[in-house]
Amino acid sequence: MRRIICEYLSLACVLVVLIHGGEAHHHLKPKIKIERVTDAYGLSEGPHWDSDAQKLYFVDIYNQYVRRLDPATGVVTSTYIDHGPVSVVVPVHDSPNKLVVGSGKDVILVNWNSDANQKVTPYNVLSNLTSGDVRTNDGKADSAGRLWIGTMANEINGQIALDKGSLYRLDDTLKPKTEITPVSISNGLAWNIEDNTFYYIDSSTREIAAYDFDPNSGTISNKRIVLNLNHTKLEGVPDGMTIDTDGNLWVALFGGHGLIKVDPHKHKVLEKIELPARDVSSVAFGGPLLDILYVTTSGHGLTAEERKKTPYAGSVFAIHNLGVHGILANTFLFNKVDESLDEEKIIEEKDM
Repeated sequence: MRRIICEYLSLACVLVVLIHGGEAHHHLKPKIKIERVTDAYGLSEGPHWDSDAQKLYFVDIYNQYVRRLDPATGVVTSTYIDHGPVSVVVPVHDSPNKLVVGSGKDVILVNWNSDANQKVTPYNVLSNLTSGDVRTNDGKADSAGRLWIGTMANEINGQIALDKGSLYRLDDTLKPKTEITPVSISNGLAWNIEDNTFYYIDSSTREIAAYDFDPNSGTISNKRIVLNLNHTKLEGVPDGMTIDTDGNLWVALFGGHGLIKVDPHKHKVLEKIELPARDVSSVAFGGPLLDILYVTTSGHGLTAEERKKTPYAGSVFAIHNLGVHGILANTFLFNKVDESLDEEKIIEEKDM
């Protein structure tokens, strides 16, 4: 049912455009506009558009912040997570101020009134995913409200050990189920609007894979490769990813100075958009009509010379006039949210 609602709302967005811009096809397509919408942070990642609040959540991984952008005012509010690098943020369904967050090796439940900066960040550990020298990485919720979240080895002296991570599925039982293993850098995830195909990226392979997806059971099968960047001249590795209502993928290129639009059925790159940052980390559609592509970038680990050349690396950008619409982002369905925030486990105050 949640996916059906998403489909109707996404189609409604298209209908609104057709009704109010019915003459647009008689004119040239408006030029793409790229707008910087936040300051430069560290490794900005994991954008999630909250359609109810019309706000954009994202994370600042190594600085350990969850941040939220209000596009109407340009104000960014933040909360510090005292539990390790922060990789994923997804709102909890029908639970204002509650967020599931990937932090360190765990999935945690965070209580944050995101209208303001917050020094005290109540959280509880919901699930420990793994052991060893690894951390959580990219993740999203599917149409049934299950959280899909991956892991990767911690970066040591600029190097990441291969085959130390996995992709997990976490439902209301909070018991993680391993879906794909081993992987090296578990990254981009997307489901098509028909909800029968799951797309996935292990960045180290430079490939985008597709799987058959059963939305009832949450199982995946029949892996195939829809794009291999090793067979292109593109630089960088595929990172975060989203999908539009036409079924095309939008993929961030970490180390590639931009992002690409991919037709997964024709195994073809349709377009590349350059950005003023070398390391583009992830993408998500937002805005009232889901026609604005928000893009996170990284300024982490840049030399002084690189920082001078790309002073906006680490910022979030908004790309307008792409002529496409995204699909509503899903929330995490968790019925035990109130029980899980035990006041005795709330962390002590920490300066931001």
